[in-house]
Amino acid sequence: MKKTKLPSKKTLNLVVKVKTLAHPTRLIPILLLIFLGVGIFTEFAVIRRLEKVRQAEAELAEMRRNLEMIQSAYADYDEVEAEYNRYTYDNYDRTLFDRLDVLALLERQLFPVCTVQSLNISGQTISMTVQGPTLEQMSDILTSLRNDPMVDGVYMSSYTDNSESSGGSGSSTAVLTITLADATVYAQQMAEAEAAANAAENPDDGAEEAPDALTENGGGE
Repeated sequence: MKKTKLPSKKTLNLVVKVKTLAHPTRLIPILLLIFLGVGIFTEFAVIRRLEKVRQAEAELAEMRRNLEMIQSAYADYDEVEAEYNRYTYDNYDRTLFDRLDVLALLERQLFPVCTVQSLNISGQTISMTVQGPTLEQMSDILTSLRNDPMVDGVYMSSYTDNSESSGGSGSSTAVLTITLADATVYAQQMAEAEAAANAAENPDDGAEEAPDALTENGGGE
């Protein structure tokens, strides 16, 4: 009978060697894939959205700047519109004289004997400082202005004769306030005066109309 040979190894290793992914050859590709996925997600989900937000904020800031410029440009729009409406046909204040007519009044009444130092025309009020006329000349000017149909009233608030204080070499200074009449009333008065003047120049026009009226009445009977 053949004798059985027993194994010579007397110990037994029961530890099981488990293969893991911690090996660099396996871990590095996985990490690269993870980083790539995170990068793609960040690019599309975060960075591009932030870029769109920044663009929207920049556009909003530009719109605000444009709006501020427009508001600044139209800051006095109401005042300009009111001034424009004042001189349009529908909204023109017909009680006020045309400024050219007012200047013609001053040129006619004051400029020949006065030097205007300051002048302000607001509505129906003229405020001015004149230099040059004597007190007698100033009295004549006031009288002439009061008799002008364009003038409702005139007031001299001060008169200074500088000739005495400067040894006769200076000139007088007067401060005047002129209130203009109602332009519509003035226009009506001028129309009535013109009609009266025409009637005075042609007195036969009315006499010729009367016989014609009598003839028509007689013929009707």
